[in-house]
Amino acid sequence: MDAPALPYHDWNACPFEGCAYRQWTARKPIVVYDTWKAERQSVAKLSQGEKVVGLTGVVTTIRPGVVRMDRDLPEAGLERGDTILIYTNHGEGVSSAWFKGRFYPEFDLSFARGPAGWGCQGVHCAGTYTDGKYSWWARVKTRRGVIGWVAAAGTFDGQDLLAGNNHGGR
Repeated sequence: MDAPALPYHDWNACPFEGCAYRQWTARKPIVVYDTWKAERQSVAKLSQGEKVVGLTGVVTTIRPGVVRMDRDLPEAGLERGDTILIYTNHGEGVSSAWFKGRFYPEFDLSFARGPAGWGCQGVHCAGTYTDGKYSWWARVKTRRGVIGWVAAAGTFDGQDLLAGNNHGGR
């Protein structure tokens, strides 16, 4: 099986641990569009503090992240020099991944050292992760009943069920 074609669209995905489609509050003014696609038109504008309901979303992988194996990891069937392509992040080190001709909707990457010091730490790490390029669009419903799409990463409070400050997104 070939790696997923790009851009790769992961429908109904919420791209981090604790991410939830529910009531969100705009952190700043936000434009609501008729679609998430590039050929979009504005259908509404949200003011800072305005509430919406996040209904669903799509995480698009434009360029997958890459894990390069630095040593063998027999329990995962991986060897030094193998490359893993990373798609949607699901949180807690789990992402969708493709390697050795197979796609894994949820693959534990806790063995990989990530950029900016996140992920695996210490000498036991088996791979090194380089981030890819992703976008996250959410379908929302405004208090006036308008349904549309917003660029969702980092634009709303309330996206993260686990955050004390309710900030979320990557």
